[in-house]
Amino acid sequence: MLSLLCVGLVSISATKDEGMFPLNYLDEKALQNAGLKLSTKDLFSPGEVSLANALVKVGGCSGSFISSEGLIITNHHCVYGGVADLSTADNNYLENGFVAADKTKELPIQMPCRITQSFEDVSALVLQGVTKDLNPSARAKAISGNIKKILEEEKVKNPDLTMEVSEMFVGKSYMLFRYLLIPDVRLVFAPPVTIGQFGGDLDNWEWPRHNGDFGMVRAYVGPDGKPAPYSENNVPFKPKRHLKINANGTKEGDFVFIMGYPGRTYRHESAPYLKFQQEVQLPTIQKWYSWYIRQMKTLSEGNESKFLAFAKEIQGLENVEKNYRGKMQGLMRTGLVDQKINDEAMMMKLSETKNDEAIKLAIPKLQTLWARKTELAAQRYHYQFLYNQSGPFYAAQSIRQFKSTFNKGNAEQKKKTITAFAAAMRQNYTVIDKTLEISVLKELLPKINDNRKVKLKVNGKLPIAQWIDQNSKKDKLFDTAFVFGLLRNNPEKLLNYQSGLTKLFDEVEEESMRIEYEWSLIDQEIKAIMPVYLDLKQEYKNGQFIPDANSTLRLTYGYIKRYKPNDAEIHMPYTTLKGVFEKANTAPDYRLPSIVADKLRIKDIPTVFKDKETGEVAVAFLYNLDTTGGNSGSAVLDADGNLIGINFDRSFTATINDYAWNDQYSRSIGCDIRYVLFVVKYVGKADHLLNEMGLSI
Repeated sequence: MLSLLCVGLVSISATKDEGMFPLNYLDEKALQNAGLKLSTKDLFSPGEVSLANALVKVGGCSGSFISSEGLIITNHHCVYGGVADLSTADNNYLENGFVAADKTKELPIQMPCRITQSFEDVSALVLQGVTKDLNPSARAKAISGNIKKILEEEKVKNPDLTMEVSEMFVGKSYMLFRYLLIPDVRLVFAPPVTIGQFGGDLDNWEWPRHNGDFGMVRAYVGPDGKPAPYSENNVPFKPKRHLKINANGTKEGDFVFIMGYPGRTYRHESAPYLKFQQEVQLPTIQKWYSWYIRQMKTLSEGNESKFLAFAKEIQGLENVEKNYRGKMQGLMRTGLVDQKINDEAMMMKLSETKNDEAIKLAIPKLQTLWARKTELAAQRYHYQFLYNQSGPFYAAQSIRQFKSTFNKGNAEQKKKTITAFAAAMRQNYTVIDKTLEISVLKELLPKINDNRKVKLKVNGKLPIAQWIDQNSKKDKLFDTAFVFGLLRNNPEKLLNYQSGLTKLFDEVEEESMRIEYEWSLIDQEIKAIMPVYLDLKQEYKNGQFIPDANSTLRLTYGYIKRYKPNDAEIHMPYTTLKGVFEKANTAPDYRLPSIVADKLRIKDIPTVFKDKETGEVAVAFLYNLDTTGGNSGSAVLDADGNLIGINFDRSFTATINDYAWNDQYSRSIGCDIRYVLFVVKYVGKADHLLNEMGLSI
């Protein structure tokens, strides 16, 4: 039975101070007073058709159905990786755009679609048997076991659905979500990258914006209407609800809202956590990504094939790297860490009035645990970068780990190990450029060695950089033809391959595993303390909490609104096609080839595409909604629930949304639906898609 009751720290209420509301936290009166013309039942109603049926999680982004034939609109940057994978030098869909003339021309893309069916409070079941006397490891094991049992029982009851138990408040509140998961999704439309990503990294996380960051895919199911893997016999999914498009335009001050799947926020974490972010994690990862991106860009300059091979990783890492820079700036400007520290000093005074050692020690213990994490962090991150960014080292790791499992198994188990090894290597092993791989090792191994008590021996008497150069000439794990050839013909021989890199893995495995194990134990201790910390925070604040975002369906609302991000700056809430041409070709990120620009130059532009105040084609708009990663591709809706834009970014000052939201600096950015339709019609020449959406323009 679906529960619509809030549990834990909050009563049902909606305030605009923070606003990623779970659907069971909505206050209908507050929403309607703010401008919503729908009831909460119209938004989501278990067992009935509602707006939520039109809203999906697609890949790692949000999206929405815009036709009865399973057509989904999301962001261009969400389909970017898939388009890059489908592209070749001869068929460059990334550069030229992609339009499927009909459904038979739509191409498979790895973006499974997930639709929320229902949710239920299962806190009591998850916390069954979890008592105060349990140590952190036993506590974590009990919670994990209870969740596993819930999911197993649910799978029997609902074999056609996918279930997840999501933690709403650490150690306090848990919700079971039931999803319809559709694996067969196909690319339908992607504008040229010079429209979809116009402005590139230069404009990323910035305003004003002038990119048409949208793309379209279609969900397919089996002939019986049930989700099924890709098959030519599959048919378009027919959603219970799809969005109507409002192409009449909006104006500043209009009420807008989003229902989407924001990824993760950290607003209820402690002051030591935030300090760790500001001083350790954010700068360390930002610096590494910046270095790695520079290497890829330098190596792929003037080489289209290599650029396409790097494109997906560059785009993803650039997004994160700049986001981290924005977070660092935001934490510094807002003084959020100091504010949290001051709050916790007052919370500690409050805790001293309690006759409970667990409450009194909660904050001091958190401080000690995060201090230890800080001591471990540098070496842990070096190992993570090595494991994640070095293809040859990944191969060495896989060989040694799967070999260990292989040696322990019987004949049947050995066969399964070989199959799993081959699958893992095909999915994760890649060497796009040997020079890049050598650079990664030269950057990381000296730092790893400097932080080790027992220095590396694999290099013998040679300096590490010289050993890397020599080893890379003879180590076959740098050679994809060799590796994949053995995977096809003799994977067991590959399992027995030994090289400098496999010996390196043997040397670093013990320390890296020890660090990771201690890190996980610290995390368990922190999670065990957080319920006490949250109770203390609730009493100190005497207020209400909204659960941190966790990739579950949320609603945020607000208004189209200008803002002042910096001294002497006023950012207006709309951009137009005029701004595209003003920026065009003034910098590499503003590249706009004449073949694309000519399609944007329309003489007699229909009024429907124009902003009423300026008379120019509307491109992007700004609003004070509370969004974060995962909200990419979310439908921006008007007061009646009609589609008016596609959310694709935040302003640079709003990257701090993950830790706090504030109306003065938090702005989200959407592609105006009028520009979407303009590009579909004049650049894509895809009137058949406009017709499918029920539009005649």
